[in-house]
Amino acid sequence: MEIQKIVNKINPYLVGQVADIGCGDSVVIEGAFGIDGRDFPCVKFLTYNLYDLPTQMPDKIGYFDTVVSSHVLEHLPDSYRAIIEWRELLKIGGTFILYLPDGEHYNNYENQEHFHDFTYKQFMFWFKRTFCGEANNFKGDKYAQPYFEIIDSGTDYGENKYSFYLIAKRLR
Repeated sequence: MEIQKIVNKINPYLVGQVADIGCGDSVVIEGAFGIDGRDFPCVKFLTYNLYDLPTQMPDKIGYFDTVVSSHVLEHLPDSYRAIIEWRELLKIGGTFILYLPDGEHYNNYENQEHFHDFTYKQFMFWFKRTFCGEANNFKGDKYAQPYFEIIDSGTDYGENKYSFYLIAKRLR
């Protein structure tokens, strides 16, 4: 599991009820609520649609203290929709963690399952403007109220490392 490379960095945030979206054959921590399209023993919610999770699991809206997703967002055509919908699973003040391959250090174009070629710099620019309230409209006014506050982010470079992470707090 890719996210194990940064588990020491994110471990302080893996508390309470944790959802692992796209968990694969192992969840980020024991007891996490695994969500995936493949039927592994750790998967507690089997779905072929990683969109509409709040609709598919209405009892889990605002339920989780932490939502984690590792190397999944690049597989979905609509990143904005996925983040907005996954956010709904979090409690206000909950922690949102993404771990993504960095196009600066990984050739996303070789993977035909990837819809996006994220780089750390480009993704953080987009995330801050889109979800953290840093964008202005054409009149210079704030475009929208922020959904998240970034707690930490960084790159995961070095031997056999090619990803970046984002840790954010849900504001509303």
